[in-house]
Amino acid sequence: MSFKRKLNLFDATMLVVGNVVGAGIFTTAGFLAGELNNPWFFAGIWIIGGLLTLCGALTYAEMTSMFPRSGGDYLYLKAAYGPWAGFLLGWICFWIINPGSIAVLSIGLVKYLTGFLGHPGVLGEKLMAVVVVLLFSTVNYRGVRLTGTSQNFWTMGSLAILLFFIIGGLVSGKGNWGHFAGGETGLPPMSKLLGPAMIAVIFSYSGWFVTAYIGDEVKRPERNLPLSLTLGTIIVIVLYVAINAVYLYAIPIESLKGVVNVGQVAGERLMSSGFVQAVTIAIIFAIAASINATVLAGARLSYAIAKDGFFLSCFEKLHTQHGTPHVALLIQAGLACLYIAVDTFESLLSAVVFIMLLSSIGSGMAHLILRRRKPLLERPYRTRGYPFVPVLFIVAYSYIAVQIFLSSPARSVLGVAITVSGVPFYLYAIYRGNENATKGVLLPHLLDRRSSDEER
Repeated sequence: MSFKRKLNLFDATMLVVGNVVGAGIFTTAGFLAGELNNPWFFAGIWIIGGLLTLCGALTYAEMTSMFPRSGGDYLYLKAAYGPWAGFLLGWICFWIINPGSIAVLSIGLVKYLTGFLGHPGVLGEKLMAVVVVLLFSTVNYRGVRLTGTSQNFWTMGSLAILLFFIIGGLVSGKGNWGHFAGGETGLPPMSKLLGPAMIAVIFSYSGWFVTAYIGDEVKRPERNLPLSLTLGTIIVIVLYVAINAVYLYAIPIESLKGVVNVGQVAGERLMSSGFVQAVTIAIIFAIAASINATVLAGARLSYAIAKDGFFLSCFEKLHTQHGTPHVALLIQAGLACLYIAVDTFESLLSAVVFIMLLSSIGSGMAHLILRRRKPLLERPYRTRGYPFVPVLFIVAYSYIAVQIFLSSPARSVLGVAITVSGVPFYLYAIYRGNENATKGVLLPHLLDRRSSDEER
């Protein structure tokens, strides 16, 4: 049994937008205003960060057309460096990144919901977060078409409110266009322009590569996967720049410093006090879309690794009726619920941020390596601006990775150690594969599938 291609270009694009747009766009402006006390640099850094993100999307776009299957970075790392690289990424994603992200997002969603429902206490919040995990996992369990439809609902709901906020705010007449002329003059130090401010912006754009993980379920993947990455990223760039323009229109740069709930403050000034609730609803919709997309992509990564024989075979089983990797979804949900119950897991998730950056850098370099090693490999889409676009992406993410490491070396080393802990399990999978091959059992990851990848 194999996946069914039920997602179109619109579905895939909404996955990208929904997975990127989160609470960060409503909370980072106060920090950025403190770093960049000039309205044009405050708004411009979102354009710069967006263009760097677009370089990443264009880099991945070529590889999605080369490998239009489920797996994302796993496929690219495996093709460029060998199965070990893809396995180690999958190892850390399976145990920490995917379930940890789902847990964090679910807890965040509950905290915003309690603004409407009342605070149920710490235990109540945890139980609500578990319910959220189970709800979204059930939707994914029931089929990718239902998942795509629900993703469209959450994303479009958030976008509708944000567009109303942008258009209504700018035409309200309650702001001041003179705010764009205030602040400090002159070019800010590069340490500020490319320091914590840029890191915050890049992380606000993170999640743009989600459709690379669901290639088996997208119609015309050689066309729609590259397009979804590109269009989704462009939509987010325009959205982010416009939202920050609204912030500046409502609040002068000096008054923005340190404001955490900037979306709510700007909404009150430009619209009405009741619009605060609308902003909260937009955040709830955005977080819900991110949870849905993470649940979807995480299970597909486990499926791809299991299909190559490096995870337990149960992970590659598809539900006979719904066509989803149900075992992977259930185990992923169980881990997320476990993390919700454990208060210290967020430190583990922060420890692997360095690894997440390294995997993106490795995939960017894989683009260059595969161009050289396998020039005849079919590429329905070829990255425009090659090699400058992928090189710029690699350099930007490498810079951020270095900054992350320097700011918390012990935590970064811990992330590396957790990743390397998967090596014995990879070696065992190789051993079992060789043993079965000797007995005449042809394992896909060692024989048929590996040779077919080589031929491509």
